[in-house]
Amino acid sequence: MICDERFCRTVSLLGKDKALKLANAKVMIIGCGAVGGYALECVARLGINNIVVVDFDCFEMSNINRQILALDSTIGKKKSEVAKERILAINPNANVKAFDLKVDASNLDFILDEKPDFVIDAIDDVVAKCDLIEFMVNCNIKFVSAMGAALKYKPELLKIATLDKTSCCRLAKKLRDILAKRGVNLKQVNCVYSTEAVKVCKDDMGNNVLGSLVMVPMAMGAELAYFAFNELCAD
Repeated sequence: MICDERFCRTVSLLGKDKALKLANAKVMIIGCGAVGGYALECVARLGINNIVVVDFDCFEMSNINRQILALDSTIGKKKSEVAKERILAINPNANVKAFDLKVDASNLDFILDEKPDFVIDAIDDVVAKCDLIEFMVNCNIKFVSAMGAALKYKPELLKIATLDKTSCCRLAKKLRDILAKRGVNLKQVNCVYSTEAVKVCKDDMGNNVLGSLVMVPMAMGAELAYFAFNELCAD
């Protein structure tokens, strides 16, 4: 990275020592959709050379309004493989591993096998998210988790806090309740969440839907990457 012109502006701002820390770090991103895709974009453009991406899903047309990896050309393709291609298009020298995997309590040991320096959790399945967070806390893995980004308008209302300090986020409340019952220390769960009250969103049939805009997932992904960046560059 130090000699790579594509990251020279990063080196100029951070200095060689911190830039080298980033280059040598290994980051895992679990969930490559709206929030995770933008987190991935930031991680790749920071010059982090070792990246693991995890997702089981494929892109759909309805993803295009908010997901950076969702294009006409990627519809129907695996998110994990598209994520890998995107990283290598940014940095051909990166060491990227893609897992086509839906995480659950039975298969989380792969994280230990990969030995990441930091994990970004950007999945939205409540049960899987709780299993993942509990596992990472118990295994002393450094991580940050994304809370709910749907039904939000205002990126300026995003906050970074431990899970016990969150408010106004329905997903965070569910996680607090479940993880507290499991005995997980909520003060060990760093997360990015929004203090904006959710808007009711219905389709033509009157059913509740998770309406979304691009700005909040984009900003949340950047905040997750920023948290990871600070942890990886810490003295």
